[in-house]
Amino acid sequence: MNWLPSKGSQYPNRREKNYIDRLILKSTSQVIKLMFCLVGAGMFLSGDADHVKLKSFASVSPQKLSNKINHIASDITVKILDQDFLGSGFIVQQKGQKYIVITNQHVLRAGEAPYIIETSDGKTYPAEVASDVTDGDYNYDLAILEFQANTVYPTAKIGNSLYLEVGEPIFAAGFPHNQSPANRTPAIFERLNTNKSSGLSIKGGRIAIILNQALEEGYQIGYTNDVKKGMSGGPLLNYQGEVVGINGKHAYPLWESPEVYQDGSEPCPALQELITRSSLAIPIEKSIELNPQLKSLSSLSNAETVHKSNLLAENPQLVTRMQAEAQATKQQCQDYREESIGNRDQDALINQ
Repeated sequence: MNWLPSKGSQYPNRREKNYIDRLILKSTSQVIKLMFCLVGAGMFLSGDADHVKLKSFASVSPQKLSNKINHIASDITVKILDQDFLGSGFIVQQKGQKYIVITNQHVLRAGEAPYIIETSDGKTYPAEVASDVTDGDYNYDLAILEFQANTVYPTAKIGNSLYLEVGEPIFAAGFPHNQSPANRTPAIFERLNTNKSSGLSIKGGRIAIILNQALEEGYQIGYTNDVKKGMSGGPLLNYQGEVVGINGKHAYPLWESPEVYQDGSEPCPALQELITRSSLAIPIEKSIELNPQLKSLSSLSNAETVHKSNLLAENPQLVTRMQAEAQATKQQCQDYREESIGNRDQDALINQ
């Protein structure tokens, strides 16, 4: 995935390009038509069968899926604490007795060292900050913790956010602060169970947007899941139980300032509205790319496999509606960009 536009862009004005190029929508009308044509075969796109991984959404019963995601998330998701509960994280790697946990920088900023990791079995371990994640130009809302343990704990299976599709089921795990039922926001996918003994919550939802350039602090994946305060730093899991992102922002934040891209430009109003009502995550690839300790995981997230999908067969009405909305947002951004350019050119003529 190209995380940033190339420096040799054909657009002389980066802000003009930003209105439309920020949004990668795998939902163009051509794709939708193609998916309808091939839904009987349960897949789309072509490729060598020896290198194909089928994303089959309709073959697993809801109960089996719920059990699978609950089991995986319960094993890998951890609590981050100092003297109080701070947020969530997940175990991504084991090296001997050393474990590496990914979380958000803002989770750690809510407290102070020394930090503590509480694992799925209720045990606690002192943790050290291995690094905050930066690429030299931009800061990312990511942090790496390490802890030592004699117990063997499962680690996350790494997926690839490149293959996410608008409308695809997605699952966010973490430990929310206590929320009253009246404050809950309805999701567009069945809500999975909450583990009452540990407090772990797993929220079902669907991919709403995928941006081709990151917002400030690295956020690029938008989804409908009802993420709550306290779930920041937890894993975002795809249908296969693979981690594809790191939860970090819930929908409808309390602050009213608009989201901004890393280069300082802003999304068009229609896209801004869609971002505001989406929970947001940072792609898992970014934490791996920017942290030397996780380089061994890069081969897993960058596997060159042609993915085929029967997403439209899983829930055609809902998926088609979400993809149509995404396409409409893209068109509104295009119209907004053209109108802005026209107004600017008109102003330039008046001022001559």
